[in-house]
Amino acid sequence: MIRNNNTSLTASVISRHILRRVEDDPGLKVKNILSDVKENLKVDVSYKKAGYARRKAIELVFGSWEANFSELPQYLDALVQSNPGTVVEWSHHSDSSDRVKTFKYVFWAFGPAIEAFHMCRPVICVDGTHLRGEYKGKLLVAVTQDANNHVLPIAYAIVNEETISSWSWFMEQLRYNVALDRHPICVISDRHNGIIYTMTHFDYWEEPLAYHRFCLRHVRSNLMTHFKGLHLRKLCWAMGRARQLRKWRMFRRELRSMFPDA
Repeated sequence: MIRNNNTSLTASVISRHILRRVEDDPGLKVKNILSDVKENLKVDVSYKKAGYARRKAIELVFGSWEANFSELPQYLDALVQSNPGTVVEWSHHSDSSDRVKTFKYVFWAFGPAIEAFHMCRPVICVDGTHLRGEYKGKLLVAVTQDANNHVLPIAYAIVNEETISSWSWFMEQLRYNVALDRHPICVISDRHNGIIYTMTHFDYWEEPLAYHRFCLRHVRSNLMTHFKGLHLRKLCWAMGRARQLRKWRMFRRELRSMFPDA
């Protein structure tokens, strides 16, 4: 069996060959690299080699994961310089020294978004999501809505995990740097213990300065993990969206009669 490969075609050679394509599209897929090498270089390479070549090409264009991480302070300083009013707050581990800071959390909010928030509804939705790639960690985000129902992100934070400590720190920065003079304000979230703890243990987030409500999508999702049925799903949503007490009671009676356990 004759194999169409070439040991001289290393991952480094392939990375230089696809450099321009990676510059134009950092999300270039490995299968596209395989077809590119086959079509232009007339050689079959393994999926593993193509994937390694893609990684090397990304590092040549954008730098390594480690180098990018070390440049985070300069990057955020540049954000502050180019966006007047932008706020950046750091939290470092206790083992940090004056010369070497060990990264723990970082919070930032763009100046234009802070200004725009004061012209939006006094409602904030907060949630967290996983970071992809080599860094791991979580991204915490706070968003609001303007009068045209457009979503406006107003604050971000990178933390190691969603914990009581990280959520308390994020919500503290959010209150003092973005929403200090807005009260009352409504905070909508899922039922994460860190958020619930913050909203019940810090006076600047307690009623009447702030009100905590749970996201209807999360409530419905939690309900549907225990019970099944399309009509139950619709009734739960209708109850949550009801703006009149009589309608809410009507939907509740219907739900109770059809799904007593729910």
